[in-house]
Amino acid sequence: MVQAIVGGVFGLLLSIIAYFLKLLIQDFRQMSKELGKMKEVMVRLQSEQALIKALLQIPDKVPKSRKIQPYA
Repeated sequence: MVQAIVGGVFGLLLSIIAYFLKLLIQDFRQMSKELGKMKEVMVRLQSEQALIKALLQIPDKVPKSRKIQPYA
């Protein structure tokens, strides 16, 4: 009788551990997908920053239509 109760408790604990392990694995997979998206955004932002930096360093070579007119 005692062995059956102990076996049931162990089975319950193992199923709880398996459930939380499943949730942990799902979180890691979702986090890796989000990390990939963030890497893509980072590359795009770096390229935009390089373009803006290049435009600011060479103001004479910017076409007249692209120059920003100051507000008076």
